[in-house]
Amino acid sequence: MEQWVLLRKGADFEGIGKRFQISPRLACLIRNRDVIGDEAIAQYLNGTIADLYDGMLMKDMDKAVDILREKIAEQKRIRVIGDYDIDGVNATYILLEGLEKLGAEVDSDIPSRMKDGYGLNVELIERAYRDGIDTIITCDNGIAAAGEIAYGKRLGMTIVVTDHHEVPFEEEEDGKNYLLPLADAVIDPKQPGCEYPFKGLCGAAIAYKLVEALWEATGGDAEDLDYLIENVAIATVGDVMELENENRIFVKEGLQMLKRTHSPGLRSLIACTGVDK
Repeated sequence: MEQWVLLRKGADFEGIGKRFQISPRLACLIRNRDVIGDEAIAQYLNGTIADLYDGMLMKDMDKAVDILREKIAEQKRIRVIGDYDIDGVNATYILLEGLEKLGAEVDSDIPSRMKDGYGLNVELIERAYRDGIDTIITCDNGIAAAGEIAYGKRLGMTIVVTDHHEVPFEEEEDGKNYLLPLADAVIDPKQPGCEYPFKGLCGAAIAYKLVEALWEATGGDAEDLDYLIENVAIATVGDVMELENENRIFVKEGLQMLKRTHSPGLRSLIACTGVDK
């Protein structure tokens, strides 16, 4: 027979319940998740798109925006190299959609699980080079591809990395030596020196942050890209990210958007799976 043990970390659950119109038990559960203080509780319960952090806080975001603005203006050929999982596919779509709206000459290449394996490899780099690609943007991969990126740089290509995985490192006597790829810009909130407040985003969320920052830098209204949050939500859940901080907002807002999505693909998936919108 199963027994439930109630964890009770200390707090004024009655007071929290009254302030936020929730039950004391729900207040207890929120405290158990280490959400502490009225501001944090308010965002946990009622966070909106307006509460998302500015993507320009990510290290190298300014570099990536400047590079891509120049490449778009010069009509250089850009290729997005993603991944074959739910996060990588949505991240690829978000970058393609955002860059196309800005007039970029852009295409994509998603590795074959069986033939290419995970992440960036020399064949993908060479394929881009043969196709006359000037700039590669990785998404949901790239942070661990220092050798492949160095090879692409030797071929004269511009490379922007967007990723959310841990940065590889070597243990040395005086601590960790992080092995960052020598790309033209590296966007990954888990890299040393990145002051972005939340480290738990999926690759699609980071792709969204780049597209949003690029859109705003060119004078656009970020609200024009809000519809892409439904793809961030799918990727966040599918990649099993922690539902905390910004991820809660992305998923909550994205679920609402999915009810009225204009995406033909998503509408067909909803219809054929029998999901009740």
